[in-house]
Amino acid sequence: MTRTEFICAIGKELNIINTGDWKVYPPVIQQEKCKKCGICLMYCPTKSVKLIDGRFFINLDYCKGCGVCVHECPAKAIEFVRGE
Repeated sequence: MTRTEFICAIGKELNIINTGDWKVYPPVIQQEKCKKCGICLMYCPTKSVKLIDGRFFINLDYCKGCGVCVHECPAKAIEFVRGE
């Protein structure tokens, strides 16, 4: 399975293909699991992952919910979490 196929499968499963709808499941970085390797920052196609004061955060104003950061994180510190 290619990376694109994997990401599309996640999007379909979580019903996040429409970028306006994905925010029901925003990506969240679990800081206690994060190894601060920066892979999420390198792979994010929208440059929505930011490093602030030694911690990584996702700017949800620009994030499209593609799931690349979730897939690439070796520590599994990023996941989609059901929002309010």
